[in-house]
Amino acid sequence: MPVRTATPLVTDVVGLALEVLAAQGVNRTAAHAALASMARERGVPLARCAALVVAAVDRRVG
Repeated sequence: MPVRTATPLVTDVVGLALEVLAAQGVNRTAAHAALASMARERGVPLARCAALVVAAVDRRVG
């Protein structure tokens, strides 16, 4: 039986962040560009930026 990790896969986090942005009316291409831009501005990897977006929606940003 495979072991489940506590952290989601990178593609899952990015996908969730794209869904969050899509729920706000942003199309997939624009959402990905927005995530990439936010990550560049903050100097963090795309997956980390996506995780921050998802955490903000889950109200877990501290």
